[in-house]
Amino acid sequence: MKKVAIPPMVSDIIENGVININGFLFDSHDICPHCGGELKNHDIKKKKFVTMQKNGEPENITVNIRRLRCRNCKKLVYADSPFYDNIRLGSPIVDFCTLNLRIHPANHISKILRSLNILVNPSTIRSLKKNSNPGDIPYIEFHGILFPLSLLNISESLRNEEISEGNMLIFQMTGRNTGTKK
Repeated sequence: MKKVAIPPMVSDIIENGVININGFLFDSHDICPHCGGELKNHDIKKKKFVTMQKNGEPENITVNIRRLRCRNCKKLVYADSPFYDNIRLGSPIVDFCTLNLRIHPANHISKILRSLNILVNPSTIRSLKKNSNPGDIPYIEFHGILFPLSLLNISESLRNEEISEGNMLIFQMTGRNTGTKK
């Protein structure tokens, strides 16, 4: 098995970013994607972003996502959030797994994530290969590991969120158009 060599600064940036997203509220969505109608607040749903290991124990990192109801068609719509359709992990984690599946086996990716205190089962990572096609993912490479900018930018995106809109946070996290997130 390959040794996991991640620069400590990169590890700290990722770990702090993921920890800081815990409890964050995503609440912006402009119009109903079904009919173009006006949306009104419905409720807030808690969604698991990822599981991290803190002090030797697994801890779920969750985000809050506002659900809105369309005044015209009455359909329930989720606010823009950092999740891909039909995938329960946060999109930065999915991006990391998807990128690295090109060059590493799933069990090694799981080991890399564990070194970042992020817990993802190898079978979950393998299922991402079948179920996701996120397209072009901007990344940088450190020591043979591909790090998506979405994962490296979480901390910076959260700081900018204090003065900007929720959609901007998602754009900064993914580096792509937010229209593909749910």
